[in-house]
Amino acid sequence: MPRPATAISNDFTARLRTFDRSRGKLERLLLGGHVTRHDVSLFYEGIFLRTVTSFEGLIEELFVGLLTGAITSGRGVHPRVTFRSTAVARDVMLGGKAYVDWLPYHHTDNRACAFFRAGRPFSILNRTERKSLERMFIIRNAVAHQSRAARRKFEDEVIGAAPLLPSERTPAGFLRSVFRALPPQTQYEDIAATCALLARKLCA
Repeated sequence: MPRPATAISNDFTARLRTFDRSRGKLERLLLGGHVTRHDVSLFYEGIFLRTVTSFEGLIEELFVGLLTGAITSGRGVHPRVTFRSTAVARDVMLGGKAYVDWLPYHHTDNRACAFFRAGRPFSILNRTERKSLERMFIIRNAVAHQSRAARRKFEDEVIGAAPLLPSERTPAGFLRSVFRALPPQTQYEDIAATCALLARKLCA
């Protein structure tokens, strides 16, 4: 029986809540002196990568589900071609590759235009939302690859002239730094909230 697209976004936001509960526990352990700042930095990098890969997983599940009819959407989605089998849909989508890239988001856009009329629902994200995903991808590369080029792009396009402490100018330090004071929210929490918002929009 087909699932509504909203079920995918609900599963995703539930996963983010689980991540955040663990984040809160670790922050309390740090305050109690039971873990080190280095432990917390590694955790923030890990939880951020899990958030990004979970968002990419949401895009792929929605994409394939809409092509096969396993997922239903009320947003005027019209696949150019449909598949009876998830395995066949994945094979065609992969085009002989081992995996497909969903981020940067233009990869998703290009693929959506090929498989869906007007690229919907993947084409509905506005410029600001796409910019947020581009920024998230830059941070991801700085965490995952740690190359000089990835770190330089992170410093130029994410950090910039932001008034941050030296410890906050690393990817992990930035993710843990303050996004806003009231209500208190870290940069990671803001990114996770943005992902949840975009997931709901794509799956509406």
